[in-house]
Amino acid sequence: MDKISVSIPGGNGRMGKTLLRLILDSDNYKISSATCLPDEEEVGLDIGNLVGKGKISLELQSDPMSLFENSDVLIDFTVPEATMFHAKKCYENNMSIVIGTTGLDNQQEKELLNLSKKIPIVYSANFSIGVTLLSSLVADATKSLGKEWDIEILEMHHKHKIDAPSGTALMLGKSASEARGQDSSSVKAVSRNGIVGKRGSGEIGFAVLRGGDVVGEHTVLFSNTAERLELAHKATDRSIFGAGALRASLWAAKAKPGLYTLLDVLKNGG
Repeated sequence: MDKISVSIPGGNGRMGKTLLRLILDSDNYKISSATCLPDEEEVGLDIGNLVGKGKISLELQSDPMSLFENSDVLIDFTVPEATMFHAKKCYENNMSIVIGTTGLDNQQEKELLNLSKKIPIVYSANFSIGVTLLSSLVADATKSLGKEWDIEILEMHHKHKIDAPSGTALMLGKSASEARGQDSSSVKAVSRNGIVGKRGSGEIGFAVLRGGDVVGEHTVLFSNTAERLELAHKATDRSIFGAGALRASLWAAKAKPGLYTLLDVLKNGG
C-alpha cells in the first residue's frame, strides 16, 4: 500500500510533535511538510531531531504554503483562525483535512460545512476512540433515563489550554441535548456565580478545572433523587488523539466530499 502523505501545521506544538512521532513510527504515512510560525526558534530544525527520532533531512518550514504541496491530507490541531485558513487552502488544492482544533464558532463551523461540498473534512472535538464511544453512551443514557434526570459535565485539562469549556465537553453536552431533542445552545449553563437561583429545568451544566499537565478528563453526571450515574473518560497520553487523527486521515484521503466525525470514520471502516 502506498503511504499517505500528511502535512502538519504547528509541528512544534504538543499535538504537532505527537503526530510527527507517530508518522515516523508508522508504515502507513509519510511527512509531506510540517510548519511553525516564522518567529519561532524551531524554524529550520530537522523534523526527526525535533521529535527525538534522529535526522530525516526534512526541515520544519515557516511558509504555510508548503503544507499544500504534494500532500494527500492535512491534520490540524492549531487555533480557529489558522484552521480556517488551512481549510480554505485545502479546498483550493482539493486536499482532505482532519480537524481537531477546538473553539470554532458557529459561523466557522457553517463555513466548514460549505467547504465540505468539495473536499472530505473530518472534524471532531476529540480524536480518542474512547471519547467517541463515550459520546454515543451519553446519548443512549440520556434517552433511557428521561428528562427528569439532571445532567452536568465536569472537565479538567492542563494549565495551558486556552478555551473553556473544552470542545469535548461541549460535544458531550451536544450529544445529550440532541438526544432530548433540544438545541444545545439553549440549555447550556456555563457560568454559575453568586446567587443564581435554583437549577433551570432541562439545563446542562458545565464545570471547568485547569491545572498541571492533565491531558484531558471528562465526566458526565446524571443525577436524580437518591441516585447518580457517572460516565467518565480519562486520557493519560495525548498520543491517543494523534492515533485517532491518523486513522481518520487514512480514511479521509480516499473519502468522498462531506463533513464527517470520527464516529462516521469508525462506522464506515476507518
